[in-house]
Order: sequence, then structure tokens, then C-alpha cells
Amino acid sequence: MHQVLFCSGHGEERVGDQGEGRGVVKSTLRWPQRVLFNWVLFHARRAVKHRENLRFSRTKLFGVFRTLFRAIGHNLVQLHLLKDRQDVFYLTVEEICAFVDGRAVSTDLAGLVELRRREYDEYRKGLSPPERFMLRGACGPYFLFPQLLDDLNLLKQHESNASLDPNVLRGTPCCPGVVEGVVRVVTSIKETEGLNGEILVTAKTDPGWVPLYPLCSGLVIERGSLLSHSAVVARELGLPTIVSVSGGLMKRLKTGMRVCMDGGKGTVTLLGEDQAVDSGLK
Repeated sequence: MHQVLFCSGHGEERVGDQGEGRGVVKSTLRWPQRVLFNWVLFHARRAVKHRENLRFSRTKLFGVFRTLFRAIGHNLVQLHLLKDRQDVFYLTVEEICAFVDGRAVSTDLAGLVELRRREYDEYRKGLSPPERFMLRGACGPYFLFPQLLDDLNLLKQHESNASLDPNVLRGTPCCPGVVEGVVRVVTSIKETEGLNGEILVTAKTDPGWVPLYPLCSGLVIERGSLLSHSAVVARELGLPTIVSVSGGLMKRLKTGMRVCMDGGKGTVTLLGEDQAVDSGLK
């Protein structure tokens, strides 16, 4: 059961918030200041719109390029140089172009693909790097021993002090709303099949996840910021959302666990079987 206790991101309430904001501006700022404020507000809104349109166009271009590279992969399969057309995405653009131009250092493309596949599998199983870290000297060795990056985490002290309650995770509030329900913890979009009203929890998203938003009651993301694509779209849909959650979100939460998320405060509270939120609706 998923219970939306309070959500302030929809329709009339959003219009009311805008009207209240305009009232505060009118009562607080003098006429010259209001003129300057409205000018800045107009251009800021237009810049945000252009930014999202640019990102949308860029995403469409990614689709075009993926189609082109799949065609190249198909041709390489026909030449018995690759086993599957999708394997072309384990090669760099320079390696593909060099092979086409006859400049390739190695023609063993299948061998390169297997090498990259093994490295990628090791990367997926390894530790995720901190959100902010500083390296000194050569960078390569740090990625051979990713545990060293944890000692260079610039936000380590902040994360340790993020919450005094071990059952509360804190992040950046993006869209207000309180939701109590079970979570669906996923690492890729392939794991979201059958999503039906759960609170969606993941490490990161991209524009391809947007069609899933109407299928979940809340969104909690380990990475991101207020201007991340997920945060912007979630606010447009009025979907309670928290991003940049510290405290080991993906390790602490498991699919089926019951939580209460507060998109306005940026908190995720782990609930026991005998716990419930007193919403005033019961």
C-alpha cells in the first residue's frame, strides 16, 4: 500500500504559491527594485527553458548517433569482426574511425570488446567513487584501488554529520510532498518492470527514465542536484523528489522496505513493520 500523505506540487497549490510569491515581492521591493527583479526573473525563466530545450535536442542527437553506430556494428558483424552489433559500443569513436580509415593499431576488434567488457563488469561490481574528491599526482593508480578515493572524499565529514538518527537519510529536497510506502531499489532501467506506485530509488537517472515517473509515488536519487534533469521534470509533474542523498542510500535501502519520504525537508525515514506516520488522515 502506498499512501500519499501530503503533496504540494500540483495545480491549485502551485498557482497559490506563485501568487503568494508575487505578493511578497510587491510588498517588499520598491518600484525600481521590482522592475529589476522582474527583468532578472524573465531572463532566468527563459534561460532555464532554453537549457532544457538544448538538453532535449542533444538527447535526440544521441538517438541518431546510436542508430548510425548500430549500423556500423551490423557491418562489422557481417565481416565477422564482432559477435553482436551492440558490441560496437565497447569501442571508442576514434578506434572505429581509425579502422574505417585503415589507421587502426589493432584489427582485433573482438579482442578489444572482450577486454572492455571485463573491465566494465569489474567497474560495476566495484565501489562507487565519492561525489566530491580531490586527487594529487597521477590519477590512474587511484582508480586501480578505488577504496583510496574514500579517504579523499571532500564531503565525508558532512555525510557523517548528515543525520543524528540512524534511521533517517538526508538529501536535497527538489519537489515537496510526503509519501509513505515501499521502495523499489534499482540500478538500471531494466529493473523497473512492473513498477506500480512504489517509491523509486536509484543511484542516477537520465532523460530515458522520465516515462517511469507517472508510475511511481516518489523519487529518491543518490546523485544529482536541483537543476538535474530528473529534478526539473519531477517538479513539473509534482512528483515528490529528493536527490543527492548521503548516508549510503543504495546500500541501506532494499526493495520492499517501507519508508516515509518528505520531499520538502529532503528526508527519507526507514520504518519498521509496526511504525506508521501520523498523517492526520487516519
